[in-house]
Amino acid sequence: MKRNFLMLMAIVTALSMFFVAGPVMAEVDTHNGTTMSGTVPFCASWNLSKDNLTPFTSNVGIAAYDANEILVADFIKITDFDCNTRFKITATKGAWTLPANYHSTDGAKKADGSDFDLLLMVDNVTAGYASGGLAALGDYGSYTAITTGGSDIICGGTVGAGAGHGVENAACDVNAKILMDWATDIVGAYSIGVTLIISEQFE
Repeated sequence: MKRNFLMLMAIVTALSMFFVAGPVMAEVDTHNGTTMSGTVPFCASWNLSKDNLTPFTSNVGIAAYDANEILVADFIKITDFDCNTRFKITATKGAWTLPANYHSTDGAKKADGSDFDLLLMVDNVTAGYASGGLAALGDYGSYTAITTGGSDIICGGTVGAGAGHGVENAACDVNAKILMDWATDIVGAYSIGVTLIISEQFE
């Protein structure tokens, strides 16, 4: 009996020491979080139908001279345009290749491209956003001359607090008009190029 009592006292003493000292605390490494950050750049993508054309061969005749113009429908087709902010598309005219005997003074077309005989028009627009999508810029909803210094013909997207957006699946056609003159646009080889450039529009 005495032995059982001593054993019980030993157990009670041990339990008392455990509850007084408290449980042993675990040591655990912590994770303060992992951050992903950075600045999204200006991005734009397009699909173009841009085959070289021969309108001076296929489109020039008496009717074109009488109308004082050659019309080239769908000169460049933008079939799918995506951009992640406000943008503009600039059309830059190259220099003319003209017949050797072309009249440098009386002829309207200038070898350095400083003339106004090439005009562009933007139509068949798919905006790619409900409001503020892709659209003809300025007067380029109708035929307007472009320059060798670059002419902004298309814009879209919006910037501003709580309102910024780009466009997706936008599209349009860029049509060309070349002015013609019976007296000065003589027989021979002609060519002119146009380059389109996308850039971010800040204003």
